[in-house]
Amino acid sequence: MFQFYDKNLCRVETSQGTMTLSGVFIPFFLEMFLTNFMGTVNTFMLSFFSDDAVAAVGTASQFSGMIATFYTVIGTGASIVISHNLGAGKREQASDAVLSALVFGALFSFVVSIVTAALAKPFMMLMHIEGDVLSNAEIYFSICMRFSFLGALFSIISAIFKSYGRPRISVSVSLGMNMLNALLNYLVIFRPFDFPLQGVSGIAWCNNISRAVGLLVMSLLLCTLPLGLHFRHSSVHCLKMIFPVLKVGIPGGISSLSYNISQTVTTSIIAIVGMTAISTKIYVSNLVFYVYVLGMSLGLSTSLLIGWLSGAGRFEQAYRLNLQNLKITLILNVTLSLLLFLFGRPLLSLFTSDPEILKAGSTLLFLDIFVELFRGFNHIEENSLRGAGDVMFPMAVSICSCWVISVLFSYLLGVKAGLGLNGCWIAFAMDEAFRGVNYYFRWHSRKWTKKALCC
Repeated sequence: MFQFYDKNLCRVETSQGTMTLSGVFIPFFLEMFLTNFMGTVNTFMLSFFSDDAVAAVGTASQFSGMIATFYTVIGTGASIVISHNLGAGKREQASDAVLSALVFGALFSFVVSIVTAALAKPFMMLMHIEGDVLSNAEIYFSICMRFSFLGALFSIISAIFKSYGRPRISVSVSLGMNMLNALLNYLVIFRPFDFPLQGVSGIAWCNNISRAVGLLVMSLLLCTLPLGLHFRHSSVHCLKMIFPVLKVGIPGGISSLSYNISQTVTTSIIAIVGMTAISTKIYVSNLVFYVYVLGMSLGLSTSLLIGWLSGAGRFEQAYRLNLQNLKITLILNVTLSLLLFLFGRPLLSLFTSDPEILKAGSTLLFLDIFVELFRGFNHIEENSLRGAGDVMFPMAVSICSCWVISVLFSYLLGVKAGLGLNGCWIAFAMDEAFRGVNYYFRWHSRKWTKKALCC
């Protein structure tokens, strides 16, 4: 795998030192891995409470994840605009983009928090869940959404640190935040002493408390570390940098939002099959995310480096870096998903002893090998295009694929053809394949070289 690895392609000289692929990838990977690991731990602990609680929190979390996509509009846009301007040596414009992202991100996320919390019950009813699962999902979603602006601001500041070549900061704070969340969840579920929080509502409040602490730490670090920001000398005119941020962020946000909504719709389709199918999907998704997180970390790292390289006009290095990282990602995705299939049943047994879930989950892990193969193309190619500033093409392809292929064929194969979860996973693989192939040929066309965003 490393015969075609050229370390010279993976180095970018910045004003704060040399940025390398490994130096960016490891923090990205650790942050996403640890965040998901804590989520897995929480799911594991919730499984001692009840499978219905797992289904409720998992369903609500998928919907809240869709809402969180609204917030990526500003964070993603700011990251790309900052990287391009830093790569071009325009530090003042980069600083203005930081301030604009923080101001508009705070206002936007606060409004969304209020609206979504008020609409908790109607949103959860869209998921075709009922009984205790519905009531618990409504409680969890309402409490988490009320303070969702905390997570929005945390992600924006995290994107800022990464753009400035300081990804270790966000991974360190994220680790502490998730450890605090896991500790609080343990106290809520296992109750070693009389803890004031309890049940599904307690789990939701644990989420908010840990995010509040994480945001406080990130804000203090942003104000104290020497990043070359000039907030004190800024005027209201610098907020005009929100326009290039939104120009890049909105297409990417629409693309991510479309994908998340389509996933939410497929979850509601799975709910037609039965509540056991939802629990199976949640357990399997917790496992396959460890394959997903590796490819996504490489994709985000590639995107960051390509952003700097595009700003500096070094397009040939960006092109070759993409192809190199694509090969690595495909090999890793297939190898890890195959291992996950081979050891899937004992891993699933950690969460549940239900024979129906174990049997269905093992089949899904086999089908997921093909999903992860094509997803590797998406992780590298889509993120590379975005990093270069080419955001409209990925948006158009993603919207078409998510709805025409993922949702439609999930229904046709999963419900009409009677294949259940297996049909949905086949549709997921079709979706990933369509998007990945289109992104791959777009990158080879080199049209992205004309999309630099230096302001």
